[in-house]
Amino acid sequence: MNKKYNIRGVDLKTELIIALSIIPFFLIFSVLTIWFYNNITGIEFRNIPFYIILGGMVLGISIGLLFAKILGRNMNGIWNIEIQPEVLMISFKNKKWTIQLDEISKFKIFGNPSFKYVSIFKNNESIRMRIGNSGLTPFSTQDDLKQLDDFIKEIQPYFEMNYSKKDGTVKQSPPGTVKLTYLKK
Repeated sequence: MNKKYNIRGVDLKTELIIALSIIPFFLIFSVLTIWFYNNITGIEFRNIPFYIILGGMVLGISIGLLFAKILGRNMNGIWNIEIQPEVLMISFKNKKWTIQLDEISKFKIFGNPSFKYVSIFKNNESIRMRIGNSGLTPFSTQDDLKQLDDFIKEIQPYFEMNYSKKDGTVKQSPPGTVKLTYLKK
């Protein structure tokens, strides 16, 4: 069970920074659209048609998503994961963790075929991996997702045997959606 994985992705903090980077574009383009429409037509702010405001919002979100995609490509890093017998060694950017498998209190997997969130909880510490290649998760490639799936398949039998499983996948979810939590017995 000695396997190594190099998966491109981000951590939770970086993902939040990328997600929040969309908000300024949304706000700026909404306000600019209202201001330009008011200056061009002379109509009072309260009488501006909603579709004009909505157009500014959509433009702001579109440009914000393009910016988030560029930011996601530039801020990602490599999750180096090594599985040894009873030990999980993980490094990301300048952080390193060596975890005994029996020290893990909770292991969570959430996602679908285009993004996966894996969270490992140990004592008062958590490791939150974000891997994805969709519009809102532009951090990785399809190969990174495949490697993450291989990592999950490799480590999942340990959790199946030693932890209680909570499957939170809703029946109406799209095919391929996963929401599993393994809690220490």
